[in-house]
Amino acid sequence: MPFKNFFIKNRSVFFFLFALLVSLLIGISGFTMIQNLVGAMYLLRLTLYVVYWIYLKHWLNHDKGAGRALKIGLWIFVGITLLTTTVQYFFYPNLRNLQYLGWDPHLDRAFGVFFDTAIAGAVYGLIFLDTENLFVRLAYFVFLIFSFSRNAYLALSASVAYLFFKQKQYLKIAAFILVLLVLAFIAPKPAGEGAKLTRTFTVMARLDDYKEGLGLFLKRPVLGYGYDRLRYVRNIPVSNSGATFSSSYLTILASSGLLGFSAFAWFVVSIWKKYKNKRMLLIFVGLASLFDNIFLHPFILLLFFSFLSDR
Repeated sequence: MPFKNFFIKNRSVFFFLFALLVSLLIGISGFTMIQNLVGAMYLLRLTLYVVYWIYLKHWLNHDKGAGRALKIGLWIFVGITLLTTTVQYFFYPNLRNLQYLGWDPHLDRAFGVFFDTAIAGAVYGLIFLDTENLFVRLAYFVFLIFSFSRNAYLALSASVAYLFFKQKQYLKIAAFILVLLVLAFIAPKPAGEGAKLTRTFTVMARLDDYKEGLGLFLKRPVLGYGYDRLRYVRNIPVSNSGATFSSSYLTILASSGLLGFSAFAWFVVSIWKKYKNKRMLLIFVGLASLFDNIFLHPFILLLFFSFLSDR
């Protein structure tokens, strides 16, 4: 049985899902039926990503052709993302026409089909780190630069620094970070604050976001408000991000309390121990998730689980 074998080796992810379920059920009486249903659907979606990972690993372990099929699928994703990001950057350079729906304009920045530069930067960074193809790595490095996502810059620098540190190539760490910073500063930027690396308005907005999130966590520190009913707790019924906070960790803390956060920490540590050749990916996603809700995003989860499974 795929679930039984996976549970033996990856108990932590099941305990994380169980903690989220408990946090959802405990506070069910404080919300309407529709609000509870929305929260349950978010939990179901997250569970289905784990189910995808379970059956993907089972398939890879029992079908000799599965590894090749997975690689082909990943290359198709890489190719489509390469094409759509290029087309977007030159022919659809901003999202001003969708501002009424809550999207930021992201003027003259690379965001592809993700409509968010933080998520796009995370996707570009994951592909850059996992591929060995020089052309693809160069293309996605350029995409990441033109996302002007400082979050992605920091996460990529830390991931590459970890690799070179393991290889005791310390000068390469400084050289890579220097090249990244130089290219980020000389890359053509649109007018306005959105692409400025020294912008402060996003920092202040995040600080306010963190303050609100910590406040909610302190009110219900053990089990939180239930994953994912934050939109109703924060009174933001319509939100492209599901009204989550600007950090995956803060989102987990506020929605599932210390129980959910402890289970998630166990899950992250178990990945670190079991997937030693994929630690760069975990560093990248883990650090990026400090400043945006990266880890829990659908594209990131599917890509991350696929890369973990790809040998």
